[in-house]
Amino acid sequence: MTFMQTRERSTATVRSFAADDYAAITRLYNANFPEFVMRADDFPFDDQHRSERCRWARWVAECAGRVVGFGHYTQGDHHYHPRKFQLAIMVDPAYFGRGIGGQLYELVMRELQPLNPLQVDEWSREDMVCRVGFLERRGFVADMRMWTSRLDLARFEPNRFADDVQRVEAQGIQLRTFAELGVDNPGVRHKLFELWLATRDDVPRPPEDVASEVSFEHWWDRTGRADLLPAGYFVALDGDQYVGTSQLWHSPEACELRTGLTAVRREYRRRGIALALKVKSLEFGKAQGYERAVTENEINNHGMIGINDRLGFVKQPAYVHYLKRLDS
Repeated sequence: MTFMQTRERSTATVRSFAADDYAAITRLYNANFPEFVMRADDFPFDDQHRSERCRWARWVAECAGRVVGFGHYTQGDHHYHPRKFQLAIMVDPAYFGRGIGGQLYELVMRELQPLNPLQVDEWSREDMVCRVGFLERRGFVADMRMWTSRLDLARFEPNRFADDVQRVEAQGIQLRTFAELGVDNPGVRHKLFELWLATRDDVPRPPEDVASEVSFEHWWDRTGRADLLPAGYFVALDGDQYVGTSQLWHSPEACELRTGLTAVRREYRRRGIALALKVKSLEFGKAQGYERAVTENEINNHGMIGINDRLGFVKQPAYVHYLKRLDS
């Protein structure tokens, strides 16, 4: 999808966001980022479950009474910094090139100034020429690239990897699901949280992001959401210790599963655990009749990309993280 239009400029009315606008901003987001389609309740969920320390505000742009764009700033709780902000500037593709994104951007940046921001960031797919140009003209610089990849589950053959799974199990590693371990068991939830804490620093993230302290309660608020799929959430155990995970989550598209975190504790790596976990999760997805699984990986994460390549994932255009520093 290449967005590159030159059209007559439009005058849009920009106003503060209201709860009645959720359906409109979801439509706009999905039109811009089709690989990461959101459900109708995703934006409300995110807004209601933000940490109190995270600042955010949102505005919408209207033409002839129709919402054709929105802009907001937010802060992420997992990599919180009081002066770092994430932006979202989204415009209906039918209205690209008319200056509406610029109106929203100028408003958002003006409203941010009292918070004394150090930096702002945004994402774009690499082949979205209009969006990439919009960011680069405003001083944003690319600092991270992420492949999105798809696997056709109809063509995936779990038996090809049976020996790999058996080698892991022969080491005494059990491969279980969140559903089997007990979704409602507080001890299980806390062990999964501890595993996340032990592995999250090894997950590639934009270079300016630094992990911040996150409580178990906030982690569970984000984890126990509607797209949680306990039967597709696989965990590797060595005795009572949780040593690795690979997760599948519901997608807004009924035929699709999304891959969440795949990670293994450092002391258990290079033993085939990540591959075995992914094989078991994809075998589950295939058996349940899903058509495809999707994932994303930072382009220098060679270990995980090598596993996905071996499993048959096919790369799609990369998403690029853009950063604008304001401290100068």
